[in-house]
Amino acid sequence: MEKAVIIYYSATGNTQMIADTIDEALNDVNQAHSMYFISETSVDEVKDSDIFFLGCPAMGVEEIEEYEYRPFFDELKPSLENKPVVLFGSFDWGDGEWMETWAQEVTEAGGIVSGKFTVMLTPEDDFLEEVKTSVTDLMKTFQ
Repeated sequence: MEKAVIIYYSATGNTQMIADTIDEALNDVNQAHSMYFISETSVDEVKDSDIFFLGCPAMGVEEIEEYEYRPFFDELKPSLENKPVVLFGSFDWGDGEWMETWAQEVTEAGGIVSGKFTVMLTPEDDFLEEVKTSVTDLMKTFQ
C-alpha cells in the first residue's frame, strides 16, 4: 500500500482521539500516510491516496457534518472507487445509524468498506486499543 490518508472532523475531540489512534497504528507498521482535519486539505490533495480513513461524528439527525464534511465527501466519492475505506466516528444518542448510511454511500460510490469504528461519547482505552489492533491487522493484509 503506497499512501494512506486520514481525514476527520471532530467537534468535541472524541473523533480526533480515534484519528490519533489510527495515526499511531499506521506509524507502527511504517505506513506512509497523512492526517488532516477536514478544513486543512482538499479533495485534489488526497484523491490519489490508496486507502482512506474517514472520520466524522454523527451530527443533526444521524448524518455526517453538513457544512464541511458533507461537501468534501460528496466531491471525494469518485476517488473512492475500488479503494479500501475505513469509517470512524462518535455519537451521543441514537444507535449509530449515520455510520450504516455513510458506509452504504461509500459502497454505492464503488469504495470497499474495510472497517467501521463507532463509539458512544468518549472512547475508552479498550476501544482505542481495538481500533489500533484492527488497523494494524488491516494494513498487514495490504503489505
